[in-house]
Amino acid sequence: MGEVAYQKCIGKACGAEFSVRESYFACPKCGDLLDVRYRWDKAAAPASLDWFEHRWGERSDPLSFSGVWRFRELLPFADPDSVITLGEGQTILQRADRVAEYAKVRPGRFHLQYEGFNPSGSFKDNGMTAAFTHARMVGARRAACASTGNTSASMALFAAINPAIRGLVFIGSGKIAYGKLAQALDYGVQTLQLLGDFDACMARVQEVARRFGIYLMNSLNPFRLEGQKA
Repeated sequence: MGEVAYQKCIGKACGAEFSVRESYFACPKCGDLLDVRYRWDKAAAPASLDWFEHRWGERSDPLSFSGVWRFRELLPFADPDSVITLGEGQTILQRADRVAEYAKVRPGRFHLQYEGFNPSGSFKDNGMTAAFTHARMVGARRAACASTGNTSASMALFAAINPAIRGLVFIGSGKIAYGKLAQALDYGVQTLQLLGDFDACMARVQEVARRFGIYLMNSLNPFRLEGQKA
């Protein structure tokens, strides 16, 4: 494989490698998790970190409004034309002097990042933009997740802006935040309620994803983790 980005099994006894053009949520050889890796000697990295500040100052294209994709040189698994973004990740830092006092930190030096300013109101948007971008790359037509709230709301929003990928949510009986469930339903994803808890839903969604070739959006997906790095 000569690609800049590739997938690698984290199992020490395996370590198999796969193209980013393939869609797996577990190593097909040993069943362990996958990680996204880069051959940095082949990547076009910026000369310095100052470039990212410069890009944010200009904001001359939609990707530069994203708190994930304005760092796209550090996530070189996708072409810019493949990216699905809602401007996620541009959440603000809020000064928290009362918390600083409790933590015995000097006032003015302690800040909290309010992730509720993300497009879906969820911190999961950072990972979902990367996962949906990869789903588009591999030609996925269906995407699914198990959720107790945040994942379903975020996935449903990204599915709503990308009609080529239909969303499917698995929830447990009474095991979901109702505000987030309302978001998912409003965004139009098909929602299935199962008997059991989140773990039961997670097992079922993996089974369905394998059987029907549905793209899995839970954090087993290594590309979701790439977006969350931002």
